Amino acid sequence: SLFWWCAEENEKLLQFWETYILIMETLEGNQIHVIKPVLPKLNSLYDHAISGEKGHWLFHPSWHMCIYKRMFESENKTLTKEGVLHFLELCETKHLPNALDFSEFIIGPLMDALSESSLYSRTPGQSVGACPPLGIRLQKFLASYLMLLPEEEKGSFLLKFIQKMTSRHWCAVPILFLSMALANIPACKVLGTEGLHALRDVLQCTMITHQILLRGAAQCYLLQSALHLTDVEKVSLPEVANFLLSLRPEESLRRDTLLWMELCSWLQVNDRGFRKSLNSEHQEISLCQYVHSLVRGYLKTPPSEGENCFMPDWFEAKLVATMILLAADGEQMRNEYSGKSNIEWIELEAFLNPLLDVLMKLGSNAYIPTLKTDKSLQLLLKLLQSSHKQDDGVLVFILKSLLTPMESILQFILRRLTANELNTVGDLDRCDLYLDLIREMVNLGLKVTWEKTQSLKNFILCLTNASIRNLQERNCEEEPTLKDQIKKVCSMASLTAVCEIMGQIPEAHLVDALRRFVSCWPFNEVLKKPSQTAESSSSCEETTSQGWGRIVARYVRDQWICLRFILNLFPTLSQENEDTSEILSSTAEESIKILELALEALTILPSDQVLPVFDCMKVLVPKLLEAAESLCIEAFDLAWKIISSLSNTQLIFWSNLKAFVQFIFDTEVLAVAARAKGQAYAKIKEIIFKLIDMSATKTGVFNVVLTHCCQSWIFPLVNERSALTNPFLNAGNYCELITEACVFGTVFRRDQRLIQDVHAFIESLGEKCAANVVTESTFRDDHYVRVCAIKFLCLLDESNTLHKAFMEDIFIKLLDKDELVSRSRTRYYANSLHHRIKNRVWQTLLVLLPKLDQTFLCGTLDKVFQAGFGNNQASVKYFIEWIVILSLHKYPQFLNKFWDCFSYDEEKLKTSICTFLSVLAHFDIILQNTSEKVSLVNRVYSAAL
Repeated sequence: SLFWWCAEENEKLLQFWETYILIMETLEGNQIHVIKPVLPKLNSLYDHAISGEKGHWLFHPSWHMCIYKRMFESENKTLTKEGVLHFLELCETKHLPNALDFSEFIIGPLMDALSESSLYSRTPGQSVGACPPLGIRLQKFLASYLMLLPEEEKGSFLLKFIQKMTSRHWCAVPILFLSMALANIPACKVLGTEGLHALRDVLQCTMITHQILLRGAAQCYLLQSALHLTDVEKVSLPEVANFLLSLRPEESLRRDTLLWMELCSWLQVNDRGFRKSLNSEHQEISLCQYVHSLVRGYLKTPPSEGENCFMPDWFEAKLVATMILLAADGEQMRNEYSGKSNIEWIELEAFLNPLLDVLMKLGSNAYIPTLKTDKSLQLLLKLLQSSHKQDDGVLVFILKSLLTPMESILQFILRRLTANELNTVGDLDRCDLYLDLIREMVNLGLKVTWEKTQSLKNFILCLTNASIRNLQERNCEEEPTLKDQIKKVCSMASLTAVCEIMGQIPEAHLVDALRRFVSCWPFNEVLKKPSQTAESSSSCEETTSQGWGRIVARYVRDQWICLRFILNLFPTLSQENEDTSEILSSTAEESIKILELALEALTILPSDQVLPVFDCMKVLVPKLLEAAESLCIEAFDLAWKIISSLSNTQLIFWSNLKAFVQFIFDTEVLAVAARAKGQAYAKIKEIIFKLIDMSATKTGVFNVVLTHCCQSWIFPLVNERSALTNPFLNAGNYCELITEACVFGTVFRRDQRLIQDVHAFIESLGEKCAANVVTESTFRDDHYVRVCAIKFLCLLDESNTLHKAFMEDIFIKLLDKDELVSRSRTRYYANSLHHRIKNRVWQTLLVLLPKLDQTFLCGTLDKVFQAGFGNNQASVKYFIEWIVILSLHKYPQFLNKFWDCFSYDEEKLKTSICTFLSVLAHFDIILQNTSEKVSLVNRVYSAAL
């Protein structure tokens, strides 16, 4: 009951109520320093509330819940965190009598409190990359609390827990640690179909906007939760397969991860244990039987009722490919466990046979329904794209199986791309499918040295010639038809694929054909929107202005991909071929025309299509900076306008930024601009500081710039074009980059620091978290900029004249930076941005100090001494002291300069003499390199006194 009294328990009850009232009154104060000393009394409150003899509650647990709810709802987040940690620890360490109210409280107020991201911050003593205390406590709590529940309640509790994760908008950090806690529950079969659906809802709905690495890690833990907690007798294989499709292979579930092998093992262990699906004819169904029926059902299509406008959705192809590969890897695992060295791939061959039968008929049977050809090629592409493991026996077997139907596939694709069979907007997706498949077959085929590469070469030759012929045809009609325009788009897309393939299978005559075509092509040619004919309007076509604009942009982009290929090869081609084409002439006038066309293209194309134009500008700008400086500056400005308008969350931002940096900071561009010291030099300096400013809001921008420059200055490529005998000259001309990099880094908000800390924690898990393997490491934290700059300085050789001059220049500039910060009127306090900049300045100076000679130090040590008088922060003074100590140790000749520091007037010495007195404490180190020890020791005593 809520209110209960007993004369025998009078003393215990009195203590309970006195403690309870004290705690509730203290909580009203909302001050953590007042509340924290009272929190231990919560433990005694539980001791008084539980009857030791009978093991039941003397007081209804809702009294305790009121205290925690009051703490969870506090405006003071520190108090909320203390309350959450205390509750989790209490439930973990004390054996509390089971009460339904606890489960309801956990699903309700506790999970509401756990949705606050700030609770997951590191404690001051923890190192970067450590799991926050709440994350650790949550894992222990959920595992121990579940053990306290009766078996019949475990499933319903976990289902409600997971459903709560889908019922509100959760941030990435809480979802990650809740998922991790679920994954760490000891294996128990408590979840059924509803549980899988709830987990899928978390994957598909709750996490859709989360950061990529955090979302990928959470996906890994949710999959592990499903493997540990699902009762396979309550779920069918189709339900498991649909759940797996919610996991993104580019973020979590990929074949080269431990998570994939864990899933394969789980499927093998539970094979034939899954619930029978409704449409299954067998009493029990194995994984292989399911995959067989899945492939057959996938390729079974209804009789064609006219040609479909659009391709089928990729969902089915992904599902079938994933299950084929899981079953194949399971077969490989079984054979390895049994000790078989030669795997016969019986099951994989059976899975592929229905697909191979369809592929064999593609080239000879023109009446196969379009839907069936689409689905078979989609499945083939997904199988090839998902097979990127090293020493991949499954991939080798698939590629060997493709040797027989390869001629048929190539004939079919060639016919579709060149025989006017693609003539609707929906057919553009088919064009992409065919070309992606060819690229993938070439990429993977070369790895296993296909014997029939000649058939690929013949295919590429026919495709190239037919595409060029289609593009060179001129339509005499005033109004172009949709069919003609789509044919041009597909032909240009085919040429871009050929250009990419030529990089792997070089054919001189094909390159010549492409070069002749590009030389006379009117770049930036747009396709006029066709009139809406009865034929197109009767189908499911959509040629709105916006839709046609995307098609035109794709067409223009593909033109520039072809030009990029030729421009990159042109220097060698010009030596092999006497005739020079009109547009690709090496003269400055023709290069200027191409650059002007590139600027025009940047105004036509949307920002997600400009990458090939940037790549072309990277080749052109170094040649033209002297001859057409104003045009190059215009190119810089327009490119910067595009980059600065993008958000760093867009997938295209980083690839565009990288291309922008590569042509702005090209070795030859920097050298020519620095030599002339004209407008281009000033513009590049301006862009440097704009990029640094952008880095304050778009973390990682400066990392891209600095990484490129440091590598090209100190480790230039052998074949890199350069107007310099030594690219390191650029480091001296643009030393602002290194100077700013040494002190780079803003003061982040708490929420930003939290995300960085959680990123570091996930990365510290290594291969244990599949997201680290699958997701490309970005190294976008600001400290990587400083690490890169310091490493660059450490690689310099003081015996090299250029390196020596550069280090001396950086040393002077950093001292000036410290002086500039000291003069600023901004409030200077511990851990402020000013304080951090000063720390970074003096840390860098300590790195450079051993590389500097006596002559240079003689002229700069006075500035160091002046800094000793002007800095009062303990950490900064500490660095200055060590620079003085190390300088005097190496060059005792400077001791007279040091003694002069004690001869200033008392007013100046009053606040800063401690710096120099601290140096005196290390005089035994300084005296090691001098013979006049006695006189100097006397000097020390007199100076100290």
